[in-house]
Amino acid sequence: MRSAPATGVLVLGVHRSGTSAVTRAVNLLGVPTCRADDLGPADVNNTRGYWESQSLMHFNNGLLGTLDRNWRCPPANLPADLGRLAEQVETGRALVHRCHPTAQWVWKDPRNCALMPFWRQTLDVHVLVIAVLRHPIEVASSLAARWERVPVREGLALWERNLRLLLRDCRGLPVLVTSYDDLIARPWEWAESTSRFLADRGVEIGSEPGAMRGAVDGTLRHHDGTSTAGSHQPEMSFEQKQLWELALQLRGVHDPFVAPELTHETPSTGKLLDRNMRSRPRRAIGAWYRRRRGVNLSPSVG
Repeated sequence: MRSAPATGVLVLGVHRSGTSAVTRAVNLLGVPTCRADDLGPADVNNTRGYWESQSLMHFNNGLLGTLDRNWRCPPANLPADLGRLAEQVETGRALVHRCHPTAQWVWKDPRNCALMPFWRQTLDVHVLVIAVLRHPIEVASSLAARWERVPVREGLALWERNLRLLLRDCRGLPVLVTSYDDLIARPWEWAESTSRFLADRGVEIGSEPGAMRGAVDGTLRHHDGTSTAGSHQPEMSFEQKQLWELALQLRGVHDPFVAPELTHETPSTGKLLDRNMRSRPRRAIGAWYRRRRGVNLSPSVG
C-alpha cells in the first residue's frame, strides 16, 4: 500500500485534440506514463503513439458499455447513472494502481471527459488536470479522416458533448486549460508554463523544457481549423460557437476550477450521438480483463 497519496495528472480533451502530444510532452518533463508493457502502440492514426494505458482504455470502454454507451455516444448526465457503476470502483482503483505504480503519473484517455464523475469517486490520488483545446473543425476533420470515418457533423457533436462534460465535471480541481495550438506554435513557452503549473502543485519535474526537443512535430498536424472551415465544411451551430468562445476565454491556470455557466447543447447533438448507442446485455467489466494476459484485477493489486 502507498504510504501517501500519489499525484495523478489527467490530460483531458476530446478525441483528436492533441492530448497524445500533450501527454508525451508532460512525460518528457519527467512525469511517468503507465507501465511500458501496457502502453498502447502507435498506428496510422497516430504515428507518434497515443501514450495511454491500453488496460485503462479498455476498462473505460467497459464502463461506457455498462451504460449502453460507447466513445461515440458519451452519456450526457453521468452523475445520475453513477449507481450503475458503483461495483466497479474497487476494480478501477486497483487497475490504476497496477497500470501506474509510480508516485506521480500522467494518464490520458479522451473517454475520461465523460467519465470524470466516476474517476473522481474512484481515484485515491491528488488529481491535477491539463485540459487541452483544439478548434472543433480540426477535431471533426481529423475524426472524419480516421479509419472509423466519423461524419463531420457527428464529430462536431462529439466535440461539443465531451467539452461540455469536461468543463462541468472538473469543478474544484487544479486545472490548466491549454491548447494544441500553443504546444505546436510555442513548445518551449508551453513547457515552461506547464512545468510551473505542475511544480507549484507538488509534481517533481525531472527535465528541463529543452528535453522536448524533437518531440513536437507540427508537420503531423494535417487538419487546420483556419484552412478547413470553408464552404465544404458544415457550419458550426450557434451553441457550438458559443462553447468554443467560452473555452478560449478559460485558457490559463484555475485553482480551483470554477465550472462556467453553460448554454444548452445544440438540439441536434443528442440525436446525432444517440444513433451510436448500443444495446446489449450488461456484463461484469472485470471479465474483460481476466481474459487479458497478465492483467490481475484482484483487490490486492497495487
